[in-house]
Amino acid sequence: MLLPSAMRALLAALLLLLIGACDGPEVPLRTVSIESPPAFGLSLRELPGEVLRARGLAYGLAVVKAGQVAERAGLRVGDIIYAVNQKRLRNIEDFTRFVAEEAGGSLALLVRRGKSDFYVPMDLSGAAPDAKDKLLRT
Repeated sequence: MLLPSAMRALLAALLLLLIGACDGPEVPLRTVSIESPPAFGLSLRELPGEVLRARGLAYGLAVVKAGQVAERAGLRVGDIIYAVNQKRLRNIEDFTRFVAEEAGGSLALLVRRGKSDFYVPMDLSGAAPDAKDKLLRT
């Protein structure tokens, strides 16, 4: 018969093993790109949960490539897009759906860069935004 302290230690070890088994395998981070028009060249990648939490976000997509149109609009590599047209992103499918809904139109991307949040207007037709509309602070 096990002593009470030994039994508690065994139960604690068993509990730790069960908790460890609950952690699923790492889910690969997905990417999404907007390549039409070719000058657009915007590629985004999901961020790990711990990175998002450290920045105070539930979900966001990091800019990993910004073509001419995206750069001219004000996006930089490393920016985190976390809303489109005032709708928060919950997953990568939200982003693709919001972009598809505005095909050939325009988007307002809510971006976090460092500790600053601001909107970046994107014209999906590839035209340059007006200089006065470049960055709208929130």
